Amino acid sequence: MVSESDQLLFLTNIQRILNEGVFTSTYKFALLHAMADICVERGNDSGESLPVPLSEIAEKFVDYYWRQSRPYLGSENGSGDGILRQNTGKTPVIIKLLCEMNRKQYTLPKSKSERRLLREVERTVRKMPLVFLQNIGNTRLEFLYDGNDVTDRIILKPGVMSCFRKFYPLITDLIRGAWVRYIRRNNPDLLGVANDLDEFLFGSERAPLGNVVPILEEIQKGDCFYCKRPIKSSPHVDHFIPWTRYPLDLGHNFVLAHNSCNLAKSDMLAAEVHLENWARRNQESVTMLESGFGDQGIPFDLASSNRIAIWAYGQAHRASALTWLKGKEYRSISDRWRRVIFQ
Repeated sequence: MVSESDQLLFLTNIQRILNEGVFTSTYKFALLHAMADICVERGNDSGESLPVPLSEIAEKFVDYYWRQSRPYLGSENGSGDGILRQNTGKTPVIIKLLCEMNRKQYTLPKSKSERRLLREVERTVRKMPLVFLQNIGNTRLEFLYDGNDVTDRIILKPGVMSCFRKFYPLITDLIRGAWVRYIRRNNPDLLGVANDLDEFLFGSERAPLGNVVPILEEIQKGDCFYCKRPIKSSPHVDHFIPWTRYPLDLGHNFVLAHNSCNLAKSDMLAAEVHLENWARRNQESVTMLESGFGDQGIPFDLASSNRIAIWAYGQAHRASALTWLKGKEYRSISDRWRRVIFQ
């Protein structure tokens, strides 16, 4: 377990990097965000170290910067090509590569061109943000990983994975806030008084949710996932683990619900009975779900969806948070929540 004093020191050091570090580009923000995401998606709360392949970090960089390498059209003050400046000098290599690809296509191809791109991004990450991220003035805060042990992977130090998971919403809010401020400082002519910058930078390439409806309607036999009554019109696709808790669209996380149930649940986690039904549905209908997701081009990974659910419910259980049952009824999380997913 990571002591409270170590947790406080970890947060203090993250804040020092964001407030006192030298930023010539936004790469350091992306690197911190990537480590936090990877810790949630495939880590645990053991307090152990975590090896992270640079290839996984490169994939995250491409995810973050793919949308950001398109022209920003939210302000009348824009000029030139409309691409937001992410640095204080020449256009960063990753942005340049993605801009070239964005001019040719609207979706990132799963092909040799993507593999070449990922290799170039991995080389850039190794040469730049990984080397300089932990530098504060003349001081080097090596609290995340050993900067002298960077090959094809880094090893997050003991306690780092646990802290990223425990404080994920706080840390990602800090990172994104600093990232937005950096972009605003470096793009005054293009942005003007734009209010939609945060959405432009971080709004995910969300899955086409309409394509999910026929798949879920067949599996749920036209009933609402939560109240089990027939959905007579306008089914709503709900993120079982709320988007605000972890902004990632994976097929197994989707359920169909009445508008009223979806609104009542809002950004809360669903009660254990719903968690049990969700886990059972994903196991019993795994072939039908994954075949449908594959046909519609919807990303899916049941193992990742389960790990994200375990993280979200674990955080809520430790905080004694309430979960949504129905209408305005809520329930505490019992000690058996984990067995529900693994049963």
